[in-house]
Amino acid sequence: MNELVASHTRVLHVLAGAFFGTTVIYGLLVLLVPPPEAPVVMQTHPLLWIFGAITVANLLTIMPVYRAMLEKPRRVYAVDGRPEPLLAAHRAAHLVAFARLEAVALLGLVLFFITGRGDWFWYFNGLALVGMLVLWPLREKVEALLQASPGTAAQTA
Repeated sequence: MNELVASHTRVLHVLAGAFFGTTVIYGLLVLLVPPPEAPVVMQTHPLLWIFGAITVANLLTIMPVYRAMLEKPRRVYAVDGRPEPLLAAHRAAHLVAFARLEAVALLGLVLFFITGRGDWFWYFNGLALVGMLVLWPLREKVEALLQASPGTAAQTA
């Protein structure tokens, strides 16, 4: 079981590192590519509010979606005790969560190229990076997922 947990955690680290790395690359892109001389659209504040609303909705629903993706596999694991389907669902839930956080960074990148406002990009990118650090896969979390009894499975993230 320890080897399975270690292997699963290693795969999650590679995936999370790739998402984190691309978000850092977006930051380098903003630092190296000069902003547009004139904004593509003149009324940029409504665009910020629209992207901000999309970001807030995205961030507020990451954990509920993550938990919903694990709910059924946890119940199945409580009955049959096979960890592989639960770990596959856990990997998929992490992929979805990190992809949604990456979308926040991409919204900031789009704002930068449309408006030329680097500060807006850094707000969005910072939120994405903090979210990725909060959701960073830890061996202890994977072990807790596999050791959770049916009554506590819904509480373990």
